[in-house]
Amino acid sequence: MKITFGILAHVDAGKTTFSEQVLYRERVIRTLGRVDAKNAYMDHNDIERARGITIFSDMACFVHDDDTYYLIDTPGHTDFSAEMERALEVMDYAVLVINGTDGIQGHTESIWSLLERYNIPVFLFINKLDVVSASYERVLWEVRERFSDNILDFQNMHLEKGIEGTLTDDLIENVSEWEEEFLEKWLDGTITLEELRPAIISQIKNRRLFPCFGGCALNGEGIEQFLNAFYYLTEASYPTSAPFSGRVFKIRYDGHGERMTYLKILRGFLRVRDSLSEEEKVHQIRIFQGERFSSIQEASAGDVVAITGPRATRAGQGLGECHEMIFPVLQPTLQAKVLYPPEVPDRTILQIFHVLEEEEPALSVVWEESLKQLKVNIMGKIQLEVLEQVVLERFQISISFGQPEIIYMETVAEPVTGYGHFEPLRHYAEVALRIEPGERGKGVSFESQCHVDRLGINYQNLIRTHVFETIHKGVLTGSELTDVKIILVDGLSHIKHTEGGDFREAVYRAIRQGLMKGKNLLLEPYYSFTISVSDSLTGRVLNDITKYSGRFEAPVPDGRGRTVIKGLAPVASFMNYGEELMIMTGGKGSISMVFSHYDRCHNEDEVLNHFQYNPNEDTDNPSCSVFCKKGTSFVVNWDHAEEYMHTLS
Repeated sequence: MKITFGILAHVDAGKTTFSEQVLYRERVIRTLGRVDAKNAYMDHNDIERARGITIFSDMACFVHDDDTYYLIDTPGHTDFSAEMERALEVMDYAVLVINGTDGIQGHTESIWSLLERYNIPVFLFINKLDVVSASYERVLWEVRERFSDNILDFQNMHLEKGIEGTLTDDLIENVSEWEEEFLEKWLDGTITLEELRPAIISQIKNRRLFPCFGGCALNGEGIEQFLNAFYYLTEASYPTSAPFSGRVFKIRYDGHGERMTYLKILRGFLRVRDSLSEEEKVHQIRIFQGERFSSIQEASAGDVVAITGPRATRAGQGLGECHEMIFPVLQPTLQAKVLYPPEVPDRTILQIFHVLEEEEPALSVVWEESLKQLKVNIMGKIQLEVLEQVVLERFQISISFGQPEIIYMETVAEPVTGYGHFEPLRHYAEVALRIEPGERGKGVSFESQCHVDRLGINYQNLIRTHVFETIHKGVLTGSELTDVKIILVDGLSHIKHTEGGDFREAVYRAIRQGLMKGKNLLLEPYYSFTISVSDSLTGRVLNDITKYSGRFEAPVPDGRGRTVIKGLAPVASFMNYGEELMIMTGGKGSISMVFSHYDRCHNEDEVLNHFQYNPNEDTDNPSCSVFCKKGTSFVVNWDHAEEYMHTLS
């Protein structure tokens, strides 16, 4: 059996220390490292050790009772949550470590939501119970109230192979909800742990039961008990007989510049020299233990490995018979300009950031040729500091960043039809595209209502490709167009002069022409937040939310002197509220903020005035059309283009 499990937590909850204890007990490491001593086994990067936080997800492999386990230690800081989310794609189980003194912290709730979305079974470990202010019972109550009633206390059950552990009423009630026969046996006093074990495992795998444990990772208290139960109550099965199927979750370059594709094998086998495509073969298969690795000739279903050879793989991509691409939930909401020495060629800095983008796709590197300007998307300011160090250490170039700005998007408020015509000499293509408002958060979709007698299916498919192959810019701020449905209404080709690139030009111009004459909306990112404060501060917090253009649900008192407030607020006005809340509450309040969606901008006029964007001057995104008459091409501006369109004549 092969199981992949990840360790997740809010920063400073003791996640890496917990991982050290697991690896020490499984003899992967000989001595326990510590984050504050800068010798933690899983935080081997110099930047991680200097900062005392996990930045890159890392893994180790060990064998226990003939079963193979892959442990993934993930970042806990919100700025590196995209790295954490990618690791979720290959986990069979997750261990959520919670600080026993602080309980549910800001990022803890975000992690729980992601685990729910990715449908990952969860074990909980309440840590730091050696601290006087810590309370296992209080935190257990809190997570049950905030997360799930099915989080059950396993602290004193002592469940492990070969030992008849102690069962509880809560456990029997949970299992019997789905399998009633166990309740009768429990009441008769005839049930055994071994009989109940398959049902417990099933409940855990189906996320209907979440075992909770407690202890202190620093001194090892509770770790042995947790591991015994974890090994006893987990299972996974991956077919080896099926054709190869795998999931890529990370791209990294090693110290020698070798490109590595990290993946989990879901089915079948992968061998050295196997072909992943016509042009890409596997050169090497590596099993990693922290920063060290061993090379193997073959890996099978359930293994988590890094391979060298492929150059075109991407995080989230399926390989072999796995064709589905996974797109992350978490999105950066900030963008920053890269500042670099004038003697460094533009091409060089762009190549460096394309490498970094492979490793961190959320960077979404954008080069604006007209301004000779490079921009990257980021989660937060700490990420910028780390990027500066990474570029300096890996590429020996000193860079900095401009002040981060909000990433805006644009959409349409009502349907509009755009026309694009491209007809320089010996070329021809024309399209009519209706652009309709789409559902929030769904991006761009495409549909064709054009009859094949009017435009061949090959050209219609080509138009679809051109709709999705680039980021189309809006006309309010030049931000990305999103949440629209683009419908092909009509199109024309020429039997002799039409080439593939002609429809690209026509499509781009049609979209732009439609936006120029339509009614557009500016969208901004919104946080979904959960705030917990003492009852006495509830009114003040509600006033703050309103002041920052947020909206909230009815506050919910927890009966213990605290109130939980949930709602939505613009990132632009709310991004620093966590610091205000900590000052206001003396560090006793908690806030969780996670990107929710894009919605109408609350201060559109102010933002438009800041951007001062003129779409007519954006030569990279023309809205005009090109026509030809008597062997001479001429350009017609967007506001007169329809007078010349052949589909309207």
